[in-house]
Amino acid sequence: MKKIFIEKALNYIKSKKILNDLEIKKLKYGLEGMYNLFTKLIVMILLALIFNLLPELILLILIYSLFRLYGFGIHAKKSWQCWLSTIPIYIGGCFLIKYIILPKKITLLIWIFGFISFLLFAPADTKSRPLIHKSKRIRAKILSLLILISIFILNYFKPNQELLNTTLYALIIQSISMNPLTYKLFKAPYNNYKMYQKTTV
Repeated sequence: MKKIFIEKALNYIKSKKILNDLEIKKLKYGLEGMYNLFTKLIVMILLALIFNLLPELILLILIYSLFRLYGFGIHAKKSWQCWLSTIPIYIGGCFLIKYIILPKKITLLIWIFGFISFLLFAPADTKSRPLIHKSKRIRAKILSLLILISIFILNYFKPNQELLNTTLYALIIQSISMNPLTYKLFKAPYNNYKMYQKTTV
């Protein structure tokens, strides 16, 4: 099904515009990502409706997407690996968000862990999307920290248990996805921009 979608979409675009090999490769990568995103989203929404977790799912997607917007992080190498990790992280996380209340000390430790992780590891690039330019890496780090601080302020001035739970859970997942140990565990290359620096020296 995915191959059919990508082939038809590519053929349609190529009929409207002349593309070189690099543009076709980039477009194919983007279409594959789009297909995976929408199919996973549909499945997660259906599961959330079955388990009465739709509000929690929407909030989690929103906050985690904000953290990942400039923090980036590890990606699964294969589609089935992405499916295996995405469903438990989101649907399982929604159960935790809905029913768990953490002690204040644990909450504080998670915030500290998150801030340190963003300071040290954001942005964490991937092999397919290396952050080659230093200025872009600095900009991404600043923006990721500003997003984190903004959400922290929101939680502080508008205390809400579900919002706090969602933020803390998303913060843990994002911090883990940026950590070099996670890259090492899944045998994924880390700081991929350095490979480009070596080739230009």
